[in-house]
Amino acid sequence: MEIKDRIKRKIIRIVLTLTAILLLKGLFTWSHRFSDFYFHRWYDWVSGTFRQVTGIVPFSVGDVIYTAWIVTGIFFLLKLCYKLIRLLWAEAGLLFLRGIHTLLKLYLAFLILWGLNYDRNTLLRDTGIVTGKYDTQQLYQLSDTLLRLVNREKANLGDTLHAAAVNISGPAVFKMALRAYDSAAVKWPALRYRHPSVKPALFGEWLNYPGVTGYLNPFTAEAQVNTTVPAVVQPFVTCHEIAHQIGYAPEEDANFVGYLAATSIPDSRFRYAANFDMLLYSVRQLGRRDTTLAKEIWHRTVPGVKADYEVIMNFYEKYTGKIEDYSTVLYDQYLKANKQDKGIRSYSEVTGWLIAYFQIR
Repeated sequence: MEIKDRIKRKIIRIVLTLTAILLLKGLFTWSHRFSDFYFHRWYDWVSGTFRQVTGIVPFSVGDVIYTAWIVTGIFFLLKLCYKLIRLLWAEAGLLFLRGIHTLLKLYLAFLILWGLNYDRNTLLRDTGIVTGKYDTQQLYQLSDTLLRLVNREKANLGDTLHAAAVNISGPAVFKMALRAYDSAAVKWPALRYRHPSVKPALFGEWLNYPGVTGYLNPFTAEAQVNTTVPAVVQPFVTCHEIAHQIGYAPEEDANFVGYLAATSIPDSRFRYAANFDMLLYSVRQLGRRDTTLAKEIWHRTVPGVKADYEVIMNFYEKYTGKIEDYSTVLYDQYLKANKQDKGIRSYSEVTGWLIAYFQIR
């Protein structure tokens, strides 16, 4: 009887946790006052507090926690399999319910600590920039503008023929990114970044297999940057992850905020990295509509820009395989589950914001 009682109690706890999740989502959907409280008071306070704590620690606390969870998960599965093999159905059922309850509690914590930011639609209010639908001609004009900026910043770096010898990476990039956000906040106060906590990912080499350049840990509020990727990529990745930290969860929003920050300082390494990344997105979007125009834009990039692209492609070539395919599918589904209908293609939707931005410059 005891194990049956424990199963009943666990089912009740699962129902209560599910109720809490649904209630939280319902309040967020039905009450603008509640959502404003979450965005501008609760999240600012809780993320700032977490960053103050984790910022003291020189390594990624979140990566250590993830490692512990993975090890715990492996032991959990082994224990569950053991009970199933021994035909201990009641004990296996209780263990399974414990696993379900743990996942639900983690999801509830995810929503409370960061996940509800996927419903944040304040970029218009925060920047004063109005975006909307755009046609192929506007997309071509954006690509042309970014092309000119990329070629100019490449020339400022001193070599338009070869891959960029970007002599900044890791902690130096992180410090410069803080300056970039300080500069951006002068014009857009909502982009102010307090209590920095940006760190190299502990398992950067392994992250190259699924193609991860950086990520935010929603449970510790740390921004992780994969510092094993080519240096030319790291400035914009850092600015993108900081955008997530200050509450811009949708990928296109984080891309745009990261772009505003990275181009707010005169450092050509940051400006080149941001414009280079945005050029790739815009040309990719243009290519879906008109391959001839996309090829024409890419043809006009200086040789050094093409060399940088080749360096990145060659870097990832040795990591490509099934892991990348599976991780892309999983991440695509994760984004769709969090109201980003275009999934992994959401990153490229930054083009709409960029078109509107350059129209008012």
